[in-house]
Amino acid sequence: MGHLFISYSKKDIAFARHLRQRLEAQGFAVSIDEQILDPGERWWREIEKSITAADAVIVVMSPNSAASDWVERELLYAERLRKPIFPVLLAGESWSRLANIQYADMTQDLEAEIPAFLTDALKRTVTPGDSPLPIRTTIPMPDRAPDRSRRLRLIATSAVLGTALFIALLLIAPSLNRPPALPTLTPTPVPTITPEGTPATPTPPPALPNLIVGRLRTSQRTLAPGQVFFLSISITNTGAAPSGAFSWTWDASLTEPVLLNSLSGTIDNIPPSGSKNISFPFSYGWWGSYNTQLVVDADSEIIESDERDNRRPFAVEISNLPFEIDFSVLPPDQLVEPPFTLVDESFNRWNLAFSLVSAPGGECPNARLTLQDLAGDIVLQINDDDPRCMSSGIRVDILRTNIDVTSISVDLIPRADGTARLLTYDARATNALLPLAPPQTISVTTGEIVTLTSSAELTSPIRRFEVYADNGALRITGMSLFRATS
Repeated sequence: MGHLFISYSKKDIAFARHLRQRLEAQGFAVSIDEQILDPGERWWREIEKSITAADAVIVVMSPNSAASDWVERELLYAERLRKPIFPVLLAGESWSRLANIQYADMTQDLEAEIPAFLTDALKRTVTPGDSPLPIRTTIPMPDRAPDRSRRLRLIATSAVLGTALFIALLLIAPSLNRPPALPTLTPTPVPTITPEGTPATPTPPPALPNLIVGRLRTSQRTLAPGQVFFLSISITNTGAAPSGAFSWTWDASLTEPVLLNSLSGTIDNIPPSGSKNISFPFSYGWWGSYNTQLVVDADSEIIESDERDNRRPFAVEISNLPFEIDFSVLPPDQLVEPPFTLVDESFNRWNLAFSLVSAPGGECPNARLTLQDLAGDIVLQINDDDPRCMSSGIRVDILRTNIDVTSISVDLIPRADGTARLLTYDARATNALLPLAPPQTISVTTGEIVTLTSSAELTSPIRRFEVYADNGALRITGMSLFRATS
């Protein structure tokens, strides 16, 4: 069973105890260091063990903790271990280094309650329970006056010291009238001579590299969902020694939906004052702002003069342009080589799930959705020619629900004359999907591209849609999703 580690300044210990009590009241196991003095090196090993075993670290932000070297050290260690960090603001301003993480405002001090969003986030990170904490070596704060026997010992000790001082004064009194002694001359130190006959010089500190993340830019200024773009990043060595080989990782989203270690790589070496540019393709499957982070020396392979600047958070904005899918790319940046059989997770990174809807009265156990080449175009179709499967439909579930899809269009090429139709559904207040509008039905001609569009009068967001062709298996060449712009 995991626990939470609280990092705080000892000057804020009253609030740290208050926070611990509130967390324990909600069933969390909490680790807190209650030493009288600032921690020393002999305590650091125990602190490391507790942070390593923790499921998450809570950092109490205040002017006191901002000035604490030990809070800084605990935070750096937690970041290196990639521990989830939850900032709590006690006083002052929030810290810029944690600007990409939502903080809990508890500036009411000992009257503050833990915000509900923080409790929910912690429950997703660590399982509440009454499990024992990792063993910590702590010195409890004294909370009552010394007892009577201790006072007696102090009185006795003072008496002995007073008597000894009186005797010492009697012994040294005769010497007080002596003339002052001449000052002692300190000889000039002779420099140490090495065997070669040259004076030895102090050994200079070793030269170390220092990696920082520099310029960040995307290949397009305006990005659309589903669009593959290139992210270009520069890494500079501002230190005095070559870096040697090191690894880097990129977290595509630090908030929901969380996408950690989305991409990674290795750089052989960066010389002092040198830079290295890395560039990689990526795509997001939804609209909005994504809080991302690049981490250099992710595996702690090298020793640097300053390791606090090894990570750089930045935001990537995806505009409200239509989300267009042409099936030539699989998320996030894989070019399709047909024939390709879809699996359940093929489009999960784009928050979409494709599946087959069997025709009424017909079972198609061998049918699969595949991506095929059709005269240089890539189409989504059913790979079973069984007549029972000819009228099967293709279903698309929208997995992300915090941004509403208000309209869709589907481009298809029918294999036979007949009709095609589009159905839309919404979850509303229950788990049962309900039709949003009557099916959109149009006549189709063999081999001619047609477009099915959802009704413009939908009153709720779309959570699922299905496409059917009555007289022939479907071949979908592309689809577009639109969101409300207001």
